[in-house]
Amino acid sequence: MLGAIRKYLCLLILPFFILAFLPSYSIAANIVLKVIAANPSKDNSQKVTVKAYLPKEAKPDHIIDKGDLELAFDNQQGSYYVFGEYELKPGETVEKDIEIRDIWVVETSEIETLRSEASKLSDMLKNTEFGDRVSFLKNSIDTKLDQIVDVQKVSPANPERHISNHRDNLKTLESVKADLALARNLLSQIKPFPAVMIWKLIFAIIIFLGVIGGSAYFIWQKQIKGISSDTFYTPSKKGDKDDLKSGPEKHETGGEKGLEPTDIENMMKEDKEE
Repeated sequence: MLGAIRKYLCLLILPFFILAFLPSYSIAANIVLKVIAANPSKDNSQKVTVKAYLPKEAKPDHIIDKGDLELAFDNQQGSYYVFGEYELKPGETVEKDIEIRDIWVVETSEIETLRSEASKLSDMLKNTEFGDRVSFLKNSIDTKLDQIVDVQKVSPANPERHISNHRDNLKTLESVKADLALARNLLSQIKPFPAVMIWKLIFAIIIFLGVIGGSAYFIWQKQIKGISSDTFYTPSKKGDKDDLKSGPEKHETGGEKGLEPTDIENMMKEDKEE
């Protein structure tokens, strides 16, 4: 792959297999497993079988390029391997590359998601009886996540160390998830507000609103009665001095009542006689 800094795992095939790691390494690059097969004989040609196991985490979809090598799975080893057979002349060597996507990295998005969840749980529990415990858990989670980030910032001398570091980081990540599970369990133990108290509060609010509404109604009725007395009072006779008094005052002092239908008929008869 152009522009990528390759990581090499060399396999030298003589009468036996020897594993060696070249120091070229970068987290941003893919891993390239370099397989070298050699015919140790100086006189005779011979067929050499190449067989090299891939790291256990590697799957077929992680392989970018394997050349003309075949891929198979070993049930006993629990991992994939590449193999091939080559006819080599005396002293001849053959070199094969297997390029694999670097999957031995904990994604930044996963780290930040775990850190964010720890922070939210801490905020939700800080004013509860579990405040101290969740604060301890959050600090522990942040420390472990920072450890993973720091390890991934450093480029090890070889791919084998890189893979080993990643496996250690996965163990640390499992510890972080266990701490988060404990924090979630603490959240579930918070005592909810009792249902009886909720209903009592609702009834108290209803009673309060009823008292306010009843008081407003009685005040309104009293004001309506006062307005009616002033507006609808009728004097008994023209020019009567008592008519100068207000309606409410005459009612209070025992004054005359308003005109009745019979009074109107009598007044009309008097006018005719005149």
